[in-house]
Amino acid sequence: METAVASPRNLSRSLQRQVELATAICQERLMAVHARHLLAFVDLVSDRLPFDQAIEIYTRVLELNPEQARNLASRVLAELGQRLGVSERPLPAEPGSVDETEAEEPEPPGRPGALLAKLGRRLRGRRQEDLRYRINLAAARAEDAIFDTHVDNALLFVRALGEELPPPEAIDLYVETMMLPEGYADVVYHRALRIVAEQVLPPLPSEGETAVPSTT
Repeated sequence: METAVASPRNLSRSLQRQVELATAICQERLMAVHARHLLAFVDLVSDRLPFDQAIEIYTRVLELNPEQARNLASRVLAELGQRLGVSERPLPAEPGSVDETEAEEPEPPGRPGALLAKLGRRLRGRRQEDLRYRINLAAARAEDAIFDTHVDNALLFVRALGEELPPPEAIDLYVETMMLPEGYADVVYHRALRIVAEQVLPPLPSEGETAVPSTT
């Protein structure tokens, strides 16, 4: 999922500085998660797809913007170079560029499933079915990890801004700062707030038990 960053609201100078620092940490966390999953994806499809095409598929399915895709590709290329001791791989083509034989209309915005469906129409046969299956699984795993990272990041905002903002406002500021899509932002907000509730509220009674109101 693509994540842009918005300018913070009208905040005090000290709070704005805290938000900027927390945002930088959150962005690095997200990039680290993407790099880990992209490296795994490149390994997963290396028997069927060249490095450049694997990068392009990952960045399109995860809906990264061109700048994020370039930064991620450079980071992964550096990691692969460290694995080999020296980088002998050619630099990846800029994500979004394709060979003339694979040129197609720009992808409309939407769920990654739409991109996978379109990719699926180009991957035919049993061997291609296996590749499509692997891509679907890898994309689902990466999406889930990115979601969990957004929740962890929202909780980081709660901790970092706790002296100035209550948890609901800190979480709301995170999803606003990261410009998460509305429906996705709602799920991140409620998941993070649920974790806060588990830390703050008394535990729920076990199933079959009835809570007895305190008389004190």
